[in-house]
Amino acid sequence: MKKRIFRSFFAVFTLAAFGTFTSFQFGCKPAGERAGPPEKIIIAYSTAMNAVLMYIALGKGYLAQEGLDVTPQPHAFGKLALEALIEGKADLATAADTPFMFAVMNGRKITALTAIQTSNLNEAIVAGKDRGIAVPADLKGKNIGVSLGTTSDFFADSFLLIHGIDREQVTFVDMKPDEMSEAIRNGKVDAVSTWNPTSSQLLKEFGNNGIIFYGETFYTEVFCVASDQDYVRNHPEAVRKVLRALIRAETFVKQQPDDARRLVADFIQMDKAALDEIWDIFTFRVTLDQALLVDLEDQTRWVIKNGLTARKDMPDYLDFIYVDGLRSVKPDAVRIIR
Repeated sequence: MKKRIFRSFFAVFTLAAFGTFTSFQFGCKPAGERAGPPEKIIIAYSTAMNAVLMYIALGKGYLAQEGLDVTPQPHAFGKLALEALIEGKADLATAADTPFMFAVMNGRKITALTAIQTSNLNEAIVAGKDRGIAVPADLKGKNIGVSLGTTSDFFADSFLLIHGIDREQVTFVDMKPDEMSEAIRNGKVDAVSTWNPTSSQLLKEFGNNGIIFYGETFYTEVFCVASDQDYVRNHPEAVRKVLRALIRAETFVKQQPDDARRLVADFIQMDKAALDEIWDIFTFRVTLDQALLVDLEDQTRWVIKNGLTARKDMPDYLDFIYVDGLRSVKPDAVRIIR
């Protein structure tokens, strides 16, 4: 009798243990390996070397493994990707802090899901010494190419202010990054404010005649993933899937940096040697921290001071940052004081 009781107990214990093991084993699988059709999503992203974690999430298939059927939508830079989101042509977009801030100030109901990349050396002013530019003060009275409404715009104005030059003492010429090289060659502008890889490419074109100015002590660019507030409200699980994929991409960068560089170079069709030269100026991390709030508020004060938008008051940016998604998948990545 005791043997039968023991055997019955052992069988029940074994089945329970196996059930627990299999539940753990299969419960940890990405959502894409579970039952149900993949959810369609359109992601607009910048190809300007500032959405690395998104490139990896796409290139490694992490988004698909989470159960998402992604339509990738590449754009030359973040402002264009964000415009696609605002126009209803995409569900998510990667964009830097400045175009995000402008969108909020212009009444767009968007929200930041996470930051994915930061750098205090990605923005720079590139100029030619033959234009009489050797130190920052020499920019006074010059024509400077910028991409208005982007980090290029904010950085240029901040750099000039730090060096005692008012916005009215230069002439800003609005242009896209791929137009800057020709604009300098034909004399349309004397200098340009832009980001990588354009800035590093231009400096090479200048050769010994080139000079570059950074602003690492006063500006750190924050690159984010943004979405429409209604989309987030109606698709919270899709948001979580994207965030989980980005977190896997972050881990891949940390654990296999060489493979990550090769993947990124292939994905955005960038020369690997050129990418290697600038890779270390970036920090690739999925996070929402107080620095993002401070950054957006600083840029808003700049916009209001210069009358660059109709709105003249400071928004509550907590209404434009979605913390619940990231908090649900990686709580320690959220460090915003509410």
